[in-house]
Amino acid sequence: MLNTTNAQRIMNDLAPMLKAFREDLHRYPELSWKEFNTTEKIHDALSKAGYSDLKRPLETGLIVDYVVDPEKPYVLMRADIDALPIQDLKKVDYASQNVGVCHACAHDVHTTVMLGVALAVQQLQPQLKTNLRFVFQPAEEPIPSGAPEMVKAGVMEGVSHALGLHMEPSLPVGQVTLAPGFINMQSIRLDLTLEGNGGHSARPHETADLLWVASRIIQDGYGMMYRGLNHLDTTVILTFTEINAAQGYNVIPNELTLTGTLRLADPQKKEVAIERLKNLFSSLEEENNCRIHCKIKEGSPAIYNDPDLVRILDDRLQESFWHKMDVIKEHRTPGGDDFSHYSKRVPSAMIKFGSRTETMTASVHEGLFDVPSEAIQLATEFFLHQVLAWE
Repeated sequence: MLNTTNAQRIMNDLAPMLKAFREDLHRYPELSWKEFNTTEKIHDALSKAGYSDLKRPLETGLIVDYVVDPEKPYVLMRADIDALPIQDLKKVDYASQNVGVCHACAHDVHTTVMLGVALAVQQLQPQLKTNLRFVFQPAEEPIPSGAPEMVKAGVMEGVSHALGLHMEPSLPVGQVTLAPGFINMQSIRLDLTLEGNGGHSARPHETADLLWVASRIIQDGYGMMYRGLNHLDTTVILTFTEINAAQGYNVIPNELTLTGTLRLADPQKKEVAIERLKNLFSSLEEENNCRIHCKIKEGSPAIYNDPDLVRILDDRLQESFWHKMDVIKEHRTPGGDDFSHYSKRVPSAMIKFGSRTETMTASVHEGLFDVPSEAIQLATEFFLHQVLAWE
C-alpha cells in the first residue's frame, strides 16, 4: 500500500501558496492566445521549484517534463490556461481586474492543480516511478483551439496515457466523476449569413423579410433537434446564440447573420444532423426568395475516457487515498473540451470534481462562477496520489 504521509504533509505545506497562485490568476485573467502573463507566472513558479527544461512550442503556454527514467513513457497531465470574455460579477477580493474577462470555466483552477502536482513531485522524487509531462495549454475555448496545435508541436511523443480535469458545479465538493466512454459532446459552430431584398417595414411583402426567415430557422431547427429538459435525454442539441441585423427600426435588412452551435454525443449522427439543416435552408431559400450561406466550424470531438484506465484510477482511489470521495460513474455533460485531441491518441481520462457549495452554485460560463479552495486542494491531492501509485 502506498505510503501517503509525506505527500499529505507536502500538500498541506503547499496549500497557502497554491491558494494565492489561483487567486492571482483569477484576478488577472487573459483571453485565448493572449495568456502571456499567465504563462510567465507558471514559468516562474516551476523555475523556482527546480524545473529547468521549460519548453514553449507556441507563443503562450508551456510544457515541462519530470523524468524518472528516459526509457519509460510519459503520463501527460494537461491544464488549460485561458479565460473567457465574460464580466466577473463576484464580490470577492480576487475578482477579475480585467474588464470583460473572467476565469468563468475554472481554467485558473486547472492550472493551479497541475502546478501543485508538479511542485509536489519535486519533493517526492524517490517515490515516483513514472515520467510526467505537464502541459499548460493555451486557448481551450475557441474554435480552432490550442490542443491540436500542441499535438502538432510534438507534445504526444513518448506519451502512454493522458489525464485532465474539470471542475463540475452541478456536483458538490467531495464528489468525483470516473465515467468510462464518451463523457461530453462535440461542439460545431454554425455561422449563417442570410441575403435577400430588404425594404420598408410597412411593405414586408415586397422583401425577403430575413428576420422572419431567421425565426423560421430557429423554430424549425429546434423542432428537428430534440431539446429535452435533461441533456442526458438527447444526443443532439441545437442552440442559436446571436443574431445581428440592425439597420433601423423601420428598415427590413437585406443581410442578416445568425450564429449557433450544434452539439453531438454520437459522432455518427453528425452527418444526419447537418443534412437536415441544409435541407431546411434549401426549402426556406425557395419559399422566401433569399440565400442562406452556412459556414461550419467543427470543434473538438467528444472526449473518450478509456474504460480500463478509469477502472485503474478508481481502484487506486479506493485503496489508499487519504480522503473519502464519492465516485460518480455515469456523469456526462453536453459541453465540449479539446482534451479530446489527446484522448484520441492514447488511453486517457478526464476527471471532474464537484465544486458546488451552499454559497457557490453558479454554473460555468457565468459571471458569478467560483470554486472553493477545498475543491482545488482535493483535486490536487487526487492527482498526486494517482501519479505516486503509477507503476
